[in-house]
Amino acid sequence: MNKKLKNFLAVTGAVTVAAAAVYGLNVLDEKKDKKRYPQSGRMVEVRGKKMHVYSCGTGANTVVLIPGQGTPTPSLDFKPLIDALAEQYKVVVPEPFGYGYSDKTNEPRTVQNVVDEMREGLRKAGFFPPYVLSAHAMGGIATLYWAAHYPREVAAVVGIDTALPAQAAAQACSCSCMMRLQAFLRKITPVRMLVKAGMLDGSIKNYTGGQDDLMPIVRSHVANLKTSNTEANEQAVMQQNCEEVAGLNYPSSCPVLMLVASESCDKVKADPACTIDWMAEHEKIAMYAKVGKCVLLEGGHYLHHTAADAIAAEIMAFVPAEEEQKPVLRSFLKK
Repeated sequence: MNKKLKNFLAVTGAVTVAAAAVYGLNVLDEKKDKKRYPQSGRMVEVRGKKMHVYSCGTGANTVVLIPGQGTPTPSLDFKPLIDALAEQYKVVVPEPFGYGYSDKTNEPRTVQNVVDEMREGLRKAGFFPPYVLSAHAMGGIATLYWAAHYPREVAAVVGIDTALPAQAAAQACSCSCMMRLQAFLRKITPVRMLVKAGMLDGSIKNYTGGQDDLMPIVRSHVANLKTSNTEANEQAVMQQNCEEVAGLNYPSSCPVLMLVASESCDKVKADPACTIDWMAEHEKIAMYAKVGKCVLLEGGHYLHHTAADAIAAEIMAFVPAEEEQKPVLRSFLKK
């Protein structure tokens, strides 16, 4: 046998064995982490998979918090806002598949699938509509679809610096194949251990909800996310999802509160390639509703970390805790 070929086969074999060993260690460590960091909410079966539904507090109204794309552990990310709301409301966080403690899935991440999965998860966890839907960033795409298609389930909507369909569609890119390749390579390399050792702490600090003691759990879930196809699958249908809701409005009878981050306004204004007026576009969304309000809050995109008390105060004023909210459906009942 040719010496070069023999050496090539030897190196290939060694690399394959090493990759298989690392893959096995990553799988084993992920299983151990599930025992190290058990969920604090309920696990319910949705479409053959397990979904984590975290809840806290009591009250006449159920506030459902919906995360943005790439949030590794939504139930921890929203912690400051949950704490600020829990004395007055039932606060529920259904973690979408692929995030937090919920199972991974290969189901297309269309906005319809994501919304219907959360609707089923909430019901199976014992939380029934109507809901006050409160979403951050790309979660606003889900709330728009939800309220437009299932208006009887939505008592009010609160947007926390939500994405705009036109803006998000413009930023969508077709790099899902590369993301899938990266996810595969991370499974057979020590990336998981590096993440857990703190390699990405600077970029994932936002996801701890301001509580550094939660960093080990967030690191674990980031490592899980980096080795799954969740983000790639979401990226593949991002433009489709944005186009799906681009022509929709919240029902005019649905109260809408838009909370906008001052730093997001400044960032969009400073971008020469962007022609969107961030504040004005959110004001338009609120103005369409019979009961609508748009508020500028000081802070960055993660308002629910730095301005949780201010958000809670706005929600309490807009959706009084002592008054049970029900959707106003006169316009729908006439049809």
